Amino acid sequence: MVLGYLLYEVVDLGVNVVKITYNGVCGAYYWWYSTDSPEVNHEVNHEVIAILTNRIEELEKTLGKKN
Repeated sequence: MVLGYLLYEVVDLGVNVVKITYNGVCGAYYWWYSTDSPEVNHEVNHEVIAILTNRIEELEKTLGKKN
């Protein structure tokens, strides 16, 4: 039982160290090259899609009123 717990903790710590290292390296890379991370670009794309959807709905309303 103790061996299983120790193995679990070692694996858990290993995964967390890898995650922290990966996020640190990615953050430094995006900072160094002055680019946005893909997560930020994904959020911006959602905002643009929402704006375009609203514009399409407004145009459909105005076309519907004219017909």
